[in-house]
Amino acid sequence: MKRIAIVGGGISGCFAAIRIKEKHNDYIVDIFEHNDKLLKKIYATGNGKCNFANSEAINNQYNDKFANEIVSSFNYEEIIKYFKSIGVESKNINSLIYPYSESAETVAYFLNKRIKELNINIHLSIEVKDYQNGQLLTDRGTFKYDSLIISVGGKSSPKLGSNGVFWDVLLKHGYEIKKESPSLCPIKTKENTHLVDGLRHKVDVCLYQGKKLIHEESGELLFKKDGLSGMVIFNMSHYINCLDNKKDVTLHIDFAKGKSGDYESLLNPKLAKYLLDNKLDIHNTIFTFKDFYGFDNSQVTSGGVILSNLNKDLSSKKENNIYFIGEVINIDAICGGYNIMWAFSSAEKVAESI
Repeated sequence: MKRIAIVGGGISGCFAAIRIKEKHNDYIVDIFEHNDKLLKKIYATGNGKCNFANSEAINNQYNDKFANEIVSSFNYEEIIKYFKSIGVESKNINSLIYPYSESAETVAYFLNKRIKELNINIHLSIEVKDYQNGQLLTDRGTFKYDSLIISVGGKSSPKLGSNGVFWDVLLKHGYEIKKESPSLCPIKTKENTHLVDGLRHKVDVCLYQGKKLIHEESGELLFKKDGLSGMVIFNMSHYINCLDNKKDVTLHIDFAKGKSGDYESLLNPKLAKYLLDNKLDIHNTIFTFKDFYGFDNSQVTSGGVILSNLNKDLSSKKENNIYFIGEVINIDAICGGYNIMWAFSSAEKVAESI
């Protein structure tokens, strides 16, 4: 009888536990979570609506093409089918897949229900200190395992439990970790924006490094007192993180693509005044990247265990019977349900392999 220990009771950890137990009912599966409940972060997913998949083709949404094969093997249709089988109906809104209720609580409820039905062991408010020789070392003693799955997440939204503490344990075990950075977050700019703080406007954005176009996208821009926000900027933060360095990175904003006329006739009066007073081009206002907002303001973490440490089935090349899933791996994506799809599909991959 195999015993599986899963460190981290977030989306990927819980889904892996469920899928392993469904495939191998005789296995003993334990989830170790340092929060006082499972799935704490899922309640904030998609602004509480839980956009848990995306029906668009997987192209360059991830920072590494390694993710494409795994996500494609357990794609949005498989995810929808599975969740329907446990009681979650879904809806497609402009390619974004939501629970029909548009409530993250629905997804959390049915995942927790399935965990209970399968008699998966839950250890809450427990700190895992280390692991060695088939034993998990915690602040409540040691627990034996045959296989260990590490799904501790990153450092984003620390108030929801992602603190990155376990990454130090992984470094001690010899894993190479790409330096972590906030992603899907607002960015700070060298230019002063406090006079238009809080204003929103639909824009076209082109991201450049030097003269090289990195990415372009349309969406709603939100000004902050020292930078820019909004989903289109969150996606730009992902592509900035994909760069080898952050030098000479600029965002070129078109506030009125294809339109001509007075600034005042096309823009919010305060925004028009800001552009005119600063002699900025309505079709090519340039903001210079300075920094990201911190992990408190980010949805995902860029960085993590680098892929060269792992086999294609997400098992460790360095240690036997150790697996990695979810955000702890150096895989992240743009907004739109792609990161949670990685959580599900990486969990499914390990459930098949273990």
